[in-house]
Amino acid sequence: MSRDDFSQTTKEALAKRVGSRCSNPLCRAATTGPHSGSTQFVNLGVACHITAASQGGPRYDPTMTAFQRTSIDNAIWLCQSCAKLIDNDPAKYTVTVLVTWRLDAEASAERALVGTDDANFYPQPIAANHIPIPRIYGLPYEDARLRLIRAGWQPRQHHWTHAGTSDMTCGNGLYFWEKGYHEIQHSSGTGLAHCTFFFTDVYGTALTIVTAGEMIPELGATARVWNWYIRNERDA
Repeated sequence: MSRDDFSQTTKEALAKRVGSRCSNPLCRAATTGPHSGSTQFVNLGVACHITAASQGGPRYDPTMTAFQRTSIDNAIWLCQSCAKLIDNDPAKYTVTVLVTWRLDAEASAERALVGTDDANFYPQPIAANHIPIPRIYGLPYEDARLRLIRAGWQPRQHHWTHAGTSDMTCGNGLYFWEKGYHEIQHSSGTGLAHCTFFFTDVYGTALTIVTAGEMIPELGATARVWNWYIRNERDA
């Protein structure tokens, strides 16, 4: 059966767009390095199909044309281990997951180019099953929210009826709701004026952000990130 393979030009562009590193956010291994020959190099990277190159392959999409299957938009650069991993468990490593990996890897490479590399993210264990969390502690919520969205975390929007709950009519609740931050879950009107906000990622992980401080713009007072924690989406 014929395969719709990538051109060498596509493979080279794909690798360079992620800095020749594996696009799996839990790996990010370098895929190129020096060869014993002074003019040669070693390549351990693979240009993988997001949807399979031929019928019967992982994530195969019969509605796609040959042109679409060979496009760089259907490709992801991985080390050899991660390339085998995604094809052995396509139910877990879906098209959505792999596209997110590719976009996140390109964003990481771009940050490195302009001097804002992954030191701006909290370290996380190899076993972590969520996208990296940017360093947000102490930031005003508006700034932390922007960093989270750029990193790939999505605000989990609440239904419009949530605006009428007691949580939204005290403390900072109304302020954030009217700004369109409908991921706000709870607002406290006393003490540290805590508010909680919900985000999710492509793995189905729920991230809760907790802020402290009252929003009084005219006095320069703002709510800042005080804590955060993650949990499985089904528990959120």
